[in-house]
Amino acid sequence: MRKVTKVNKNGAGKKTSRRSFLKGTVSGLGGFALAGLTAVEARTVNVRDIRNWDFATDVVVIGYGAAGGNAAIAAHDAGAKALILEKMPVAGGNSGVCYGGIVIPSGVPEAIDYYRRLSFGTVDEDMIRGFAEAMCGIYDLLGTYGAAVKTARWPSTFPAFSRTNLSGSRFNPTGKDGFSFLSRQVEKRGIKVMLKTAAKSLIQMPETGDVVGVIAQNDGKEIYIKAERGVVLSCGGYENNREMFGYYNFPGLDDFVFPLGNPGNTGDGVKMASAAGAYLWHTAALQWAGFCAKAPSKRFGVAIGAISPKSAQGHGYIFANKYGKRFMRETKRMFHTKETLDILHFDHERAEYSNVPAYLVMDDTSYAMDGPVRRAGWAGSGYANVHNVYDWANDKGTEIEKGWIVRGDTIEDLAGRIKMDPRGLKETIETFNRYCSTGKDPQFDRDKESMAPIVKPPFYALELGLALVNTQGGPKHNKYGQVLDPDNKPIPRLYAAGELGSFFGFLYQEASNYPEAWVFGRIAGKGAASESPFKG
Repeated sequence: MRKVTKVNKNGAGKKTSRRSFLKGTVSGLGGFALAGLTAVEARTVNVRDIRNWDFATDVVVIGYGAAGGNAAIAAHDAGAKALILEKMPVAGGNSGVCYGGIVIPSGVPEAIDYYRRLSFGTVDEDMIRGFAEAMCGIYDLLGTYGAAVKTARWPSTFPAFSRTNLSGSRFNPTGKDGFSFLSRQVEKRGIKVMLKTAAKSLIQMPETGDVVGVIAQNDGKEIYIKAERGVVLSCGGYENNREMFGYYNFPGLDDFVFPLGNPGNTGDGVKMASAAGAYLWHTAALQWAGFCAKAPSKRFGVAIGAISPKSAQGHGYIFANKYGKRFMRETKRMFHTKETLDILHFDHERAEYSNVPAYLVMDDTSYAMDGPVRRAGWAGSGYANVHNVYDWANDKGTEIEKGWIVRGDTIEDLAGRIKMDPRGLKETIETFNRYCSTGKDPQFDRDKESMAPIVKPPFYALELGLALVNTQGGPKHNKYGQVLDPDNKPIPRLYAAGELGSFFGFLYQEASNYPEAWVFGRIAGKGAASESPFKG
């Protein structure tokens, strides 16, 4: 078993086993929404102000998903001691709850051309080549871990790529199983992991800017950790930081947008890297998931439920804004789209998002058939349906009693209860019912197989929220994973990988964030391990 050095107050070191090092760490997800979400300070600490170190290691990895796990493994395999800090009570981050798809280019020249077109000028040629080479090297990376790899051709719209199915008892094509495989690699190497330990600030050399340590919080106490070679930031994006989301993307949607994945992605890496002098990039890029149920999502802080248009076929329902008007084709795909979302239409005359708030409206026939409410996926437990957050009730009344679904005896009654224009909603439903009778929707071209009239009382409404897969923005880094300052110079001993400052600055190749975390986590970890030891 590898050891991590614990430094006494008098400076003498003693060896601490992994068992005692992790003593008191809570496993499981109880209270996940609050655990470890302590505020990160937007500052760095002068190493000269540190009198004593609590722990010392070679490479400190902040965040334990696919990027963090690979960074720690690479550092270890390069001969360095690695320590992983994870503020949540469970590891995995978004990697542990994602679909887990991996898209691999069939060749570097094809990949360079393709990634160049995807990036829309947001990434330089050196980074494009480095990214292409790294993504083409996934086969070799997985082979080093002993993973069995089978590939299948990606759809013809992406001719230069193939999709990888990772098979065998040790590796399956889901993020949950993939992370389980990765965590076993971490455990096999004896790499130390501290759960419920939130990194708060980086420690720097005042003369050179070298990042030489981390201040973290564990069990209510601050601990000082020396990183003798480097620090890797792999702590995800900022999708659960409403202030950042408003500054970088869409202001005024605090009660409407909810993260689909890890609730711990609160922009900690953005703050720490910025304080250390990093230049931010790709904050305009984010990935949508689709609609969720607003009330429970607001209650738990993560997206609960997601509508699946295909599973709602043949049920009478519409989406309506506060004016009682439809605003989009209800079966339209929203997942990973770069197209401007209809729900986010901004009315300059009224200075408002005209379609927020919005509701799913249906009649009793659809509700009694478990129509769009359950068949469309509202029963999902949340936190990407891996870490159970809320189980939708089997009966038809629990969520009505909670106020999450509103019931009205008439269309006008329902509209009044949700503060929607009753005349507008009645006219909209009458028009929609005529479309159903003809089988044509001239307004939004909804397919007739998905349409059924809204006629049987009582009527129901569920307020919609918008689920966010992840954000791509964060500290800019080069092809070696080194975090860059505004002059594109590396900040010494600071690295980043994964969704934090992702390669993808505009368009996103689906099933690419996950392999990006694997390859750039490994690059960053190896780079940090190669730094000369800091002995200050």
